[in-house]
Amino acid sequence: MDQNFREIQQRVRRYWFKDGIGEIVVGSLFLLLALYFAGHRWLPADSNAPMMLDGSLLLILILGIFTTRRLINIFKMHITYPRTGYVEYYPDKEGLLPTQIFIFFIAIGFIFLLVVFGKWVGSFIWLPGFIGALISIILIVIRTRAIDLNRFYYLAAASLFLGLASSFSGLPAHYSISLFYALFGIVLMIWGGATLAKYLHENPLVDEGTDER
Repeated sequence: MDQNFREIQQRVRRYWFKDGIGEIVVGSLFLLLALYFAGHRWLPADSNAPMMLDGSLLLILILGIFTTRRLINIFKMHITYPRTGYVEYYPDKEGLLPTQIFIFFIAIGFIFLLVVFGKWVGSFIWLPGFIGALISIILIVIRTRAIDLNRFYYLAAASLFLGLASSFSGLPAHYSISLFYALFGIVLMIWGGATLAKYLHENPLVDEGTDER
């Protein structure tokens, strides 16, 4: 019984990520974050605008997460559910806390290593590498909880590579972070778009006016 229940859970998770809409929406959010961090360098340094941007980052992230979730549901309602039905995804609360604790300690350890390595190299800006590694871990966790979605392995590798590449780019801090978000946002949108195109091809919309006899 437990084995069958786990298989049902995995099928629900696969269904939730099957259409690629999540990658497209999150990729769009990353592009907006790229503009946000680049804006620090575009605005006059002697104005209050950079300080206002720093103070609004938490609000932007909260609104971004909320809006992203809403947009995903809206797109699924118009694209996915009419084709393959409605299935709501509820995270497994029992497995959520250990996963969060694991990600937290991995993140702390990676920050420590990046800071030490940055001091040794000199010009290494650790934050894009850390963000890329953290996103990579999250994507791997998603893959392990939703079997047969190997694209998350490739996206995790891309996140790690682009994060480290941005850290070694030699750009100022805000530009290097902006570079990572822009590049990985584009990767997410392209991969999500290809996944969505495949999904639409395999699941054409049934004409409700068609009466089968």
